[in-house]
Amino acid sequence: MADTTTGTRIGGGARQRLYASTIDTYDETADLDLIAIEYALNGEPVALSTAERIHAARLLDSRGVEIGAIAYRLGTSTATVRGWKANGWKPGRAPKREKRPEPVCGEPRMYRRHLKNGEDCEVCRAANAAADRRYRLTGSTRAST
Repeated sequence: MADTTTGTRIGGGARQRLYASTIDTYDETADLDLIAIEYALNGEPVALSTAERIHAARLLDSRGVEIGAIAYRLGTSTATVRGWKANGWKPGRAPKREKRPEPVCGEPRMYRRHLKNGEDCEVCRAANAAADRRYRLTGSTRAST
C-alpha cells in the first residue's frame, strides 16, 4: 500500500495548551478563577475580572508572549498591559515619565510658544528659519554634527 501522508501547514499540528494551574481551579486568597484564566491563556473567549486579566497577562508575559498579543487575547489595550507591567503587575497606570525640560529661546518649541502668546522674538524666529532651511535642503530639522 502506498504512503498517503500529506504535508502539514505551519501551525496545523497539535497546539500546546497553556495551563494556569495543574492542581487548583480557584485561588481563594487572590479571588481568581484559574479555569477562566486558562481559557484566556489559550485565546478562548471568556469574561475575566481585572485581577484575573492581570494574572493572565503576567503568565503570558513570563512565557515570552508579546504585549500586543497579550492585549489581544485579554481584550484590552496594549497601554493597559504596559501599565500593569510597569506597576509590578498591579492595576493602575504606568508611572509618569520625567517632564521635558522647559524650552529656551532658539528652539522650535519656544518659537511656537511665542507665536501662540502673540510675542515677537528675533532669536526664535531666526532659529526657526534656519531649521526650516535645513529641512528643505536635507530633509531634517536637526543641525549636522
